[in-house]
Amino acid sequence: MTHSLPSSYNMLTMKKIDSIKQYMPAALWKRAKAQPAPAPHHTAAPPPIPSGRSWWLTALDVFLVLAVLAGAAWFVSLATAPDPRITVHLCADGVTSEHFVYPSDVRTFLSVRGVVLDSGDTLSCALTDTLTDGMEIAVTRAFPVAVKSQNGVALLHTTGGTVGDALRAVDVEYDVNDELSHLSFADLEPGMQIVHTDVITEYDTAYKTLEYKEEVVKDDTVYNDTKPVLLQEGQDGTKQVTYRLVYKNGVRVSREVVDQVVITPATPEIKKVGTKIHYQTHLSGEFRIYKDPPVAGKNGWVEMTMDYITAYTADTRTSTGVRPKLGTIAVNTYYIPYGTEIYVKGYGYGKAQDTGAFRNYKRADGTPVNQLDLFMNTEKECRRWGRKRNVTVLVKLG
Repeated sequence: MTHSLPSSYNMLTMKKIDSIKQYMPAALWKRAKAQPAPAPHHTAAPPPIPSGRSWWLTALDVFLVLAVLAGAAWFVSLATAPDPRITVHLCADGVTSEHFVYPSDVRTFLSVRGVVLDSGDTLSCALTDTLTDGMEIAVTRAFPVAVKSQNGVALLHTTGGTVGDALRAVDVEYDVNDELSHLSFADLEPGMQIVHTDVITEYDTAYKTLEYKEEVVKDDTVYNDTKPVLLQEGQDGTKQVTYRLVYKNGVRVSREVVDQVVITPATPEIKKVGTKIHYQTHLSGEFRIYKDPPVAGKNGWVEMTMDYITAYTADTRTSTGVRPKLGTIAVNTYYIPYGTEIYVKGYGYGKAQDTGAFRNYKRADGTPVNQLDLFMNTEKECRRWGRKRNVTVLVKLG
């Protein structure tokens, strides 16, 4: 005996099938539909729905069936859907790491991983950029560089560049004349100390006097004690001198002459001088250099009139024990003591170093004769001198 299901039941079954089809993926539904239907078998007919069953119980059955089917579909979709996470590569502090993350922005990504950006650090992308699959994020850390100039020491943090970049970053201007501890195009390194010396070169012009020189024209026919004759008067000249001044950090370190131009040449002074030796006399063996005669009344020199002045020559020691030579004069010590300087015209300067028999001679009035006897080297010169009377000489008694 068979029992037919009510039409309402069949309609409910069809709705369940449509619901299952709605929540199942199309590929899975086609696969399920393609499977052959199971062989028919006789089952016991479900008991008839009691005519008095409440409608809400039927609705509950339908809801449960639908919930089971929806859960199954959800799990199937999870199993077949692609992984929403993406791969991001992070390079920071010398370490490169790979991360599987859900899409967000770079700022959030770094914050979650505790990556803090210090002043001067740079990123290979912007913090607001959205993460993409395979994205590479590089963090470049800034390092300290010190720049010393005449304005002081400036410390900056940078991720790289050149020495010139560092100088510009701290507002230090430089040119080809300045001195740098490193080449301007050298790459910056952590802890580098850059020293900049401001060098200024200036030029200054001054005028200097060219002092005239003295030139001497020698004349061997003129005595050397003769007053020089001025042949040409000297006159100073002028020259222009250019100096190069070098300042380092405002302090002058050098001053050197780089150019000299003569504006007016100096005119030399020319004098003629005698080179002939001027002796006191022309006597043989003369060695005494000429000196001007003394002046009576000055420096102790006084005039004295001699009764006689004679000349002698000898090869024996004098009364004072010295060998006679030109300038040795025998005196009467009654008037002139030994060692006294005497000047006799025609004989020159001499000194009282001897005496003679004349010291015993007397005048008509009985007073001693005041006589000088001059030493000469030859008898011929002595005879030529002869015997002179009443000659006034100069004696230095003071």
